[in-house]
Amino acid sequence: MNPMVRRWFRVAAAAGLAGVAWGAACSRAEVRQPAPPAGETDYPSGYASWKKINPEPIVREGDKVVRNLFANEAALHRDAAGRFPVGAVLVKEERSLAADPAGRLVPRDVFRVSVMFKVGKGQMDGWAFKAFDPSTGQEFPRDRVDPDGCYFCHADARDSDYVFSDVR
Repeated sequence: MNPMVRRWFRVAAAAGLAGVAWGAACSRAEVRQPAPPAGETDYPSGYASWKKINPEPIVREGDKVVRNLFANEAALHRDAAGRFPVGAVLVKEERSLAADPAGRLVPRDVFRVSVMFKVGKGQMDGWAFKAFDPSTGQEFPRDRVDPDGCYFCHADARDSDYVFSDVR
């Protein structure tokens, strides 16, 4: 939930308006993503053939996750200010880590494909975030993934158009 909504909920609850606050929170008062043209934020099939951004897998042993990052052709052509063009797509492929018979952690199947789509102007500076089930290609429902959380994390990289990695 958006931090401003969370704060409003606390104030409203203190004033005895919890029911009104809950209704506001449930009416999608989160950050509004720009509306992309139909089909532009679908599952990015074929992403594994795109430019791989990280030279080595990004391993997070504590989370038992390994990540690889991919960029489509449009994402490789930023403007002079370093901003990504509309149509840029960045993919974070996440695989679980599990111990092999020797006790070493090895990557297993992909369990989530998280995607940043540059769709134009909007409250999120033109980025839309989604996460997909790789086995079905279907978008995960909001109770399984938080696209607002993606935005708020990437807000720390505002100076590089919300992207942490060096995409070239």
